[in-house]
Amino acid sequence: MKPSKTFSRCICGSMIILGASFSAPQGSLAANPAAEKKITKQFLTSGQVDLVREVVTLPLHRGRLSSGETVWFVLTDVSDFATSKKMGLTWAPSLAKAQDLTSTRVAEMDDSSNFTFKSGRIDFSPPQTLVAGEAPNFFPPKTARAGSVGDAHYSPLVRVTNNKDIVFNAPVIAFNVGPEKISFCNGSPDYSVVTDSVASICPDKGTVDLKLRFGFANGRHLRYLSFDANSEETATLESSTFAPAESDILQSGATEVIYTIVNGKMGAKDPNRQGLDSALNGEGPSLDVLAHFTEISAGYSPMWDVRLAEWTKDAISKDQRKLITDGDDLEAKSASGLLVSPAGGAVKTTGNLVNCPVVGFTNE
Repeated sequence: MKPSKTFSRCICGSMIILGASFSAPQGSLAANPAAEKKITKQFLTSGQVDLVREVVTLPLHRGRLSSGETVWFVLTDVSDFATSKKMGLTWAPSLAKAQDLTSTRVAEMDDSSNFTFKSGRIDFSPPQTLVAGEAPNFFPPKTARAGSVGDAHYSPLVRVTNNKDIVFNAPVIAFNVGPEKISFCNGSPDYSVVTDSVASICPDKGTVDLKLRFGFANGRHLRYLSFDANSEETATLESSTFAPAESDILQSGATEVIYTIVNGKMGAKDPNRQGLDSALNGEGPSLDVLAHFTEISAGYSPMWDVRLAEWTKDAISKDQRKLITDGDDLEAKSASGLLVSPAGGAVKTTGNLVNCPVVGFTNE
């Protein structure tokens, strides 16, 4: 059995975290052993957060395809408010807009909340491979091969046809394997059978520990999860599942916006460090910014539209690069011309989508 996948650089973190171990973002309380990291506002109601291990524990569900294969999955969000209260899930009303999309899978759910899915398979066996670009521009990577790949019918969004067509966010953790193959209660999971964000998994207890991601929203530290992306490069950077079928969600309006800096300040100890170049150089997470998020509301969705932002040569020469923690600030800098899209012009959508349920705000 292969205990873990190998990479040109070890991946384990926020939009991406590289390196053998994680160093907390600069300015964090982690530098002070007397200080305690805390969740100041938790939104993911189905999970128990452990900021010492930087994981969240979720119930592990066992379902099946109508063709018989076993499906191991988690539930994080649901479009219906009453169901969110009944099942302890995050209410994400915008998911209702994805109800009739081609990529939204269909399923039936019995009285015990057991799911039978019509379609959607994932291959977890490929070795995840990431090779950074040449310095000083480590992004884009030379090579990015995802460690799990969904078929043409896989999407984490599922419409339950025998329950008012409610839409669930139900990302798959493992597929077509028995519990003995994925039992890693003490960690060190085999990533050829489970998704790369798993820290530990225990079918006997019905739990899975998933690695938290680091970012910002509204000027505050944010923790979130990452499960799927419609771009293989993004899925590799996120250590998530490549799910090309979910691309049509971008046209549904069932999305939030997340900004990723490309070429922010570098240096693991620089308080303004941020961006993909830094992350690919192994300095820490890219520290992305979820735009305009303050609270779960009628517009909330765990499906995020990725927008890349690049500091201009003029901004770099004038030493104007600073850590950005707020979407309004980033948009103001884009409007003033300090930040642009790598494709040219104002910062805009890349067509990349990530499935990233918000976990909560923290004090660091």
